[in-house]
Amino acid sequence: MDVRLPAPAGGRPPLALVAIGVGAVLLVAPLAAIASQGLSPLDRLDALMLALAGVVILGWGVLRTAGRRARLRHPTVVQLDGVGVTVRGPDVAATLAWSDVALVEVRWWEIVPPYVEEARHLPVLRFVAAHDADITVQGSPTISADLAHAFGISPAAAALSVVVGADGLEPLQEVLTWAGGHRPDVPVEVGAPPEL
Repeated sequence: MDVRLPAPAGGRPPLALVAIGVGAVLLVAPLAAIASQGLSPLDRLDALMLALAGVVILGWGVLRTAGRRARLRHPTVVQLDGVGVTVRGPDVAATLAWSDVALVEVRWWEIVPPYVEEARHLPVLRFVAAHDADITVQGSPTISADLAHAFGISPAAAALSVVVGADGLEPLQEVLTWAGGHRPDVPVEVGAPPEL
């Protein structure tokens, strides 16, 4: 069974898109008023100040959209079969045989920028290995290595971890149901969401 778990970060930050729209209007409208109407010197100064505010807001929106994008914006595929589990993320794929899986767990962790746009608590699905040496990793784990450092686990263990977006709760339940039904020998632990 293959389950696609949506990423916690979307495409472009919505606030940045609003800033681009507002900034563009604040830039163009005053400049058009200056060019098309005979404004007094004081009104021209006011229009130029509005245009300057538009440049600042537009610039912030463009930098926010094009610059620092959230790192967890690609979905992860979890493949479950009779042999084991494979987790295919944006930078790495990790495989672990069921005989080496000590625990399947879901814990709610606070995920902070640069992984998502704004800090929030999200479920993290982990296939915990009895020994990290049993995990087979393919690819160059850049995001996984950073998450390993943030979570305080090994890069191999992080490659078997999935930060699940808000839209991924139903597919996450599919993974847990399959694991509970097909692998009753592997414990499944689900932590409660934090009370904020």
